[in-house]
Amino acid sequence: MNILTKLTLRFSIITASILVLFSLAVYLFSASYRKEEFYQRLESRAVTTAKLLVTVKEVDKALLRIIDDNSVPALPEEQVFVFDKQNRLAYSSTDDTSRTYSNDLLNSIRQAKKMRFEHGDFEEMGAIYLEEGEPFVVVASAFDRYGKSKLGNLRTIMLLGLPIGIGIIVLAGRIFAEQVLNPLANINDSVSKISEGNLDQRLDEGNQTDEIARLAMNFNQMLERLEKAFELQQSFVANASHELRTPLAAMRSQLQVELGKVRNIDEYQSILQSQLDDVVSLSDLTNRLLLLARTSMEQQRLDFSVLRVDEVLFNAQEELARLKPAYRFHFDYNALPDNEADLTVRCNEQLLTVAFLNLMDNACKFSEDKTVTIAILAQNSNIQISFQDKGPGIAPNDLEQVFQPFYQGENVRALQGATASGFRFAKESWNCTVARLP
Repeated sequence: MNILTKLTLRFSIITASILVLFSLAVYLFSASYRKEEFYQRLESRAVTTAKLLVTVKEVDKALLRIIDDNSVPALPEEQVFVFDKQNRLAYSSTDDTSRTYSNDLLNSIRQAKKMRFEHGDFEEMGAIYLEEGEPFVVVASAFDRYGKSKLGNLRTIMLLGLPIGIGIIVLAGRIFAEQVLNPLANINDSVSKISEGNLDQRLDEGNQTDEIARLAMNFNQMLERLEKAFELQQSFVANASHELRTPLAAMRSQLQVELGKVRNIDEYQSILQSQLDDVVSLSDLTNRLLLLARTSMEQQRLDFSVLRVDEVLFNAQEELARLKPAYRFHFDYNALPDNEADLTVRCNEQLLTVAFLNLMDNACKFSEDKTVTIAILAQNSNIQISFQDKGPGIAPNDLEQVFQPFYQGENVRALQGATASGFRFAKESWNCTVARLP
């Protein structure tokens, strides 16, 4: 069963149940009102008859019967009986003596003061009427022909109207469900047309306020992330293959040249040492490329901890100095804050170390004296770390590409080697800013 059918069915069941319950409540209320109104009329007729018979001396039984028979609000098949304190019949509005009342019933009426009961299709009520301390029991009986006829008509209308109403509800529910699900159907059609070749396609976000619009917005955001990831994957594969192919081709060419003639042991050792250096550099490049890819694709899985940024910087400097003994580092301690807590940050130690390594490696590699000057400055909620060198700087048209992975600046394309950060630039000064813990 699809969602359209489920939604139509549930809407129909809920609405039809409400309609049935409402109709039942109306019918029961009408039946209760009819009975209450009819008993009140019976009570009024009974009290009026007893008052005329007992209180008004000028009215005898014959005259009272004439009055009852010709009364305008007379009830259908109405009968009124008056009993004295010995439960003897003192008055009857009809000559029909087939209806009798037991002493137990009359005594129950005397005890209850007022009682309602039914006899077949007739509804009856009994009440006490006191006159000069003598209790009379008056019983009125009638058949509510008009009230029950109206109630029957109401029941017929409801029984005939309910199926029609339920049918209209089902039809309306179907239309309602289609209107509700139509945006989802449009989203489904749009999604089915999206593939790896057109990840730039986006869904219609509608009014951007309701739940379906927010679903489309979230899906578009997911598409943006997927598009970026797909582009990053393609870029990484293309650039990584280029970055790896170049040193491998150089190593192959060098080996072919060196194997072209016989050499002495010292020359072979020099060749092997050169190849070893190339392999180390190639291994380092491969590891950093993989780290770059993992960082870009799995940022949500990174672990963060609270560290001192200066300690991370010093560790990165020691590692780079070990790998590149020719590099020189000069630290400017004048701007260091007095409070050591101002240097505390929440970060991923490995990635921050790699960032510092890249910046220092770039600075030393393209500096004339292979020296980088490093300064740390804490300002407000940020920590600014500057890396200065004596490199040729970045061409103005390359500034916009400074964070583009594997991009190579115009002024260094002729230089040898690749930076560990994944892009090639010669820059006189780099500034790195990280947020400090509150």
